[in-house]
Amino acid sequence: MLGGVVFITGCFSYYQTSKAASLMADFKNFIPPQAFCKRGTADFKPIEAKTLVPGDIIRIQGGQNIPADVVLYRVNEMKVNNASLTGEAEELLRDEKVKVENILES
Repeated sequence: MLGGVVFITGCFSYYQTSKAASLMADFKNFIPPQAFCKRGTADFKPIEAKTLVPGDIIRIQGGQNIPADVVLYRVNEMKVNNASLTGEAEELLRDEKVKVENILES
């Protein structure tokens, strides 16, 4: 009987671990492969999103996934959908005028 409980617990644990690994692999697909970036005085040009660095200015249009953590300095009724990260189904309005003390919560 104890062996059966251990076996069932092991199977359940394996299932949860494989499900979590699959979910983490799916998050890699959320990052778009390219971003429109402006560095220095150049115009916006498509670059690989994985090469973005602090100080880059990126342009995001409606329906696009955001390629990195960003600080907003100009928006026009921007709403973000964090359902895949937080489970919230409602889109959240973002405004460049709203400042949050903790940058990790912005």
